[in-house]
Amino acid sequence: MSDEPQEKELYSFGPMGVRIYFSRPGFFTPMARNITRIVLTDKRMIGEPKRVGTLPFFKDKAGFEVLYNSIASTERFSFFLNKGLYIQYRDAEKTKEVSIISSGQNISQAYELIQKALQRS
Repeated sequence: MSDEPQEKELYSFGPMGVRIYFSRPGFFTPMARNITRIVLTDKRMIGEPKRVGTLPFFKDKAGFEVLYNSIASTERFSFFLNKGLYIQYRDAEKTKEVSIISSGQNISQAYELIQKALQRS
């Protein structure tokens, strides 16, 4: 039996309607579309890649994990008809980035949960 408290899922959305960029989004920037489920827990945000149809080559490229205490900055933005969330975070010795594009409700909820987690840490 572990003494570590159980991780609790707070909110999730996707994979349909979710686009992932590992940079700031742009018109010609590579992305993963409709294959990543976003899960926010009390400790981290996870991008869980899902295999959709016959596109297995994107599966490994669409996943990520961001511990809240590794986040350097967050920013909400508009992207065409959707909303976006840009996150810079530290992973080992490098700074990485991920942008999530989805509906305004999903982005607002994710942003608020991340801000609350950052205030706690």
